[in-house]
Amino acid sequence: MAITRNETQITWNANNFILLSSATQQASDAFTFDPTDGAATLQVTANNTGTPTSGDNVNVRISWSTGDILGDTGDDYDTGEHAQLVMILDTYPTDTPGENPARKSIEVPTSAKGLKLMIDAPQGASRNINVRSRIITQRFA
Repeated sequence: MAITRNETQITWNANNFILLSSATQQASDAFTFDPTDGAATLQVTANNTGTPTSGDNVNVRISWSTGDILGDTGDDYDTGEHAQLVMILDTYPTDTPGENPARKSIEVPTSAKGLKLMIDAPQGASRNINVRSRIITQRFA
């Protein structure tokens, strides 16, 4: 049995990053796990392109999919307000934790069919925060 690592950039409308300039929640493109993925790690980075102030946070949620729960031929994902909050990245360096850029990695289960990242910046209307993310899976084939 071979063990491999597969790295995938999480994209937003096929772009490798998203610039948050409003408080509106944004969904990434779908990521689908391979059936032989046994472990996964997600890393997200947020870079405040302006001068960070208190409250310049990025909320990162995972919207899971177990497939087509509605029976309408497409994968269904957790709704935005019910997606799982997995991290808050604080880009204000005076806070603890707080740094710009802010970067965090977490392990994610691979038992779901796939996921989308749901991100928002509550003060995003007055900021430009650049967000990027990658997922690495360990594949047992």
